[in-house]
Amino acid sequence: MSDPIDGTQRRASVTRHDNQLVITRTFAAPAALVYEAMTRPEHIRQWWGAGHGEVTTCEVDLRVGGRWHFAQVTPDGTEVSFSGEYRELDPPGRLVHTEVFDNIGGPPSLVETSYTEEGGVTHLRAVITYDSPETVDMVVASGMESGLNDSYDALEALVQRVAAGNG
Repeated sequence: MSDPIDGTQRRASVTRHDNQLVITRTFAAPAALVYEAMTRPEHIRQWWGAGHGEVTTCEVDLRVGGRWHFAQVTPDGTEVSFSGEYRELDPPGRLVHTEVFDNIGGPPSLVETSYTEEGGVTHLRAVITYDSPETVDMVVASGMESGLNDSYDALEALVQRVAAGNG
């Protein structure tokens, strides 16, 4: 869905291609600001896992070979944890990292995200490659799309506050 005023896509589009998920979303903010909001702990804590629990860990070693780890405790007391390694950093246009859902382990997925800016609006495209189509089935069945959209909605609100000088 798009907002006719600023053209931002209010929900992420998630499509499947064999062992990949392709996510697109448009944010009404410059690419540098969206990239910063997705890589700085003080910002990540405000949008990651939005509404699904309290962020308890947000570690970012933003360099090639550096590791990241985000965790939260859900209202029922369950810890949800993700981690990975940065593979490529080309701010503000591209970010490549691995991702593991620590609760179940398994091989890491590879997340390749591009940020393309046009007129102050950023088009995000993330391609997530998993080890198998069966893993994609599990990810989709987990409710990932709903959680992703909640987080991206919170990210949109954050970049708007920061752009307005209130972040």
